[in-house]
Amino acid sequence: MTLFKAFLFGLIQGITEFLPVSSSGHLKLIHYFLQDEQFRSCLFFDLVCHLGTLLAILLTYFPIIRQSFTYRSTLTWQLFLATLPLFPLVFLLKPIKMLFDLPQLLGPSFMITALFLFAGQWICFSLPFSQKFRRWLEPLIIGIFQAFALFPGISRSGSTISAAKVLGWSSLPAVQFSFLLAIPTIFGATFLELLSFSKQSLSPFEEGKIAEYIIGFTTSFVVGYISLHLLKKVAVEHCWHYFGWYCLILGILTTWFFN
Repeated sequence: MTLFKAFLFGLIQGITEFLPVSSSGHLKLIHYFLQDEQFRSCLFFDLVCHLGTLLAILLTYFPIIRQSFTYRSTLTWQLFLATLPLFPLVFLLKPIKMLFDLPQLLGPSFMITALFLFAGQWICFSLPFSQKFRRWLEPLIIGIFQAFALFPGISRSGSTISAAKVLGWSSLPAVQFSFLLAIPTIFGATFLELLSFSKQSLSPFEEGKIAEYIIGFTTSFVVGYISLHLLKKVAVEHCWHYFGWYCLILGILTTWFFN
């Protein structure tokens, strides 16, 4: 890890975490073209960059978080339901992490993201249940789509926002729910990664590389904060399909390149 790489990874993370194009997929491509020998060796640094974008979410939605995150809040319970589909996958983390060493899977994953984005732009229906029941069922469905994003190349924001839009949510509530859902998701991923390192008696920080972690965190926070507000504007202007075409073209090119 160098200062330049730290800045570059933070920049890519900040841009792609909120725009629905898969931050993990883009970071993996950058690792490959910079000829990093092991993608998994950089997973903790990528996680530090994720914490930078998490800070951007906390600052942007702090008023909502302060008012709504109580045990009586409907939003709190909806976020809890949306997080549930991730719990069974905790037992599959080892094989999922091995996928980070298989760049040939990126192309199909980017194309799956494109499929989600096109669906969110052009498909909309309401579940045939009462509004009270849909209030709890829809977050669970959104959470199932979020689980797909554990695979590099499938966008977390793209899958969750698109699922919400397909279910009839308007753009801004879909964006807001997606990024509030990122808070427990990133916190959980951070905890599991630190637990993994502690079990192996390893330090997640490379010796003498604290400056690189600080640069990566700061860059991802600043750029992520800007990208988050850009996505809110894009959602209002109904430009969702442009990201779909981008992911489709990138998926085709990536599939051709690695195969």
